[in-house]
Amino acid sequence: MEKVLLVSVALIDEEAEIIEDSLKELALLGATCGYEIQGQIIQRRKKYNPKYLIGLGKIQQLTEFINENQIELVLFDQELSPTQNRNLEKNLQVAVADRTAVILQIFNQHAKTKEAKTQVEIASLEYALTRLTGKWLHLARQRGGKGGLYGKGMGEKQIEIARRMIRDRISKLKRDFQTITKERLIQREARKNILKVALVGYTNAGKTELMNALTKTEFVADDNLFVTLDTKIRTLNPGTRPKILLSDTVGFIRNLPLSLIEAFKSTLEEVCRADLILLIIDFSNPHYLKQADVSERVLAEIGADTIPTIYVYNKIDLLSDEDRHLPKIMENADKTAISLSALNAEDAVRLREHIYSCFEQEMVTFEVRYLYSQGDGIAFVNKSCKITGTKSDNTGIVITAKTTRANLVKIKQLGGEVHELSKRPY
Repeated sequence: MEKVLLVSVALIDEEAEIIEDSLKELALLGATCGYEIQGQIIQRRKKYNPKYLIGLGKIQQLTEFINENQIELVLFDQELSPTQNRNLEKNLQVAVADRTAVILQIFNQHAKTKEAKTQVEIASLEYALTRLTGKWLHLARQRGGKGGLYGKGMGEKQIEIARRMIRDRISKLKRDFQTITKERLIQREARKNILKVALVGYTNAGKTELMNALTKTEFVADDNLFVTLDTKIRTLNPGTRPKILLSDTVGFIRNLPLSLIEAFKSTLEEVCRADLILLIIDFSNPHYLKQADVSERVLAEIGADTIPTIYVYNKIDLLSDEDRHLPKIMENADKTAISLSALNAEDAVRLREHIYSCFEQEMVTFEVRYLYSQGDGIAFVNKSCKITGTKSDNTGIVITAKTTRANLVKIKQLGGEVHELSKRPY
């Protein structure tokens, strides 16, 4: 395992607890990559050093620690500029990376679909493009070995060749991604009249476990960060009408670089197109409110903060006896919130019914008459509506049902004679 030193620069107005929590998270990111964390160093400063991020005196301390502990990589919690990255590597004489680099490395490990792999490679290459030096970024060695094009001692001419190759590769990947995006748009068009629920939340909040519980699937869930990178979409319950789709995508994390949010915007569009968001919160985490705040900020950044949201306080089975009263307090404060354990089958049923209830409040109750010859209309109503009654005569059928406003438009387009029994503002 590679020996790694963690470094953070704490500005004087930042709380010590927040800095420590962020470093713990960075350590977990490093462990997910297979690094052996040897220690951490924090420097308090009024402002960041534009040349090194840290002060010159601290560089000497880092050098001593590196030599004494045979450190191979120094990992910064803050995002480094290309200049800072180069200056630090030159002075410390070891590979230097930041939070963005290690997240990209994890993304690379967990991307499975062509779409996710393409997005990760574009983000990785754009990040690396400005960081090519004689002793290039550690990330490149992880991807391509210690020798070859990106190896130690690469000359200036080779660097220019490498930059050109990277730019060409990025251009090709972006062209490929446009094709992938078109395919996804076709899939989304086919789902436009279907209700959609998106699972979002801090990474490791238990989204995948909840996805499994709600849809009776068996996606892999573990304690490593960013295990879910590709969007997963499943039917909430095949027998439910209207049909409801549930999607699970990449988790959020503190200080997730905007460049990575931008890179995964097409994946996160599943969230933006949802009719309802389930914001999953790890209630057993002592910093669950801060994690919820991170999730809310990311939702705002991608333009999904106006979508109706249910706060789901997960992992209540891990609460201590003295905190057992907290779920009831949260539910009393927000009547739409729900507390549960994704591992409890009864809780999953309760959440599923809660989702149905939220949608049903906004549905239109209507009556429609179709002639027997209008089979397409009758089939669509049976497929997309919650039917509460039927009457028939010699020429046709009258159906009483509930559905969404969008489906009602389609029902009328299919020739149905519609009479609304209740109206909801849309």
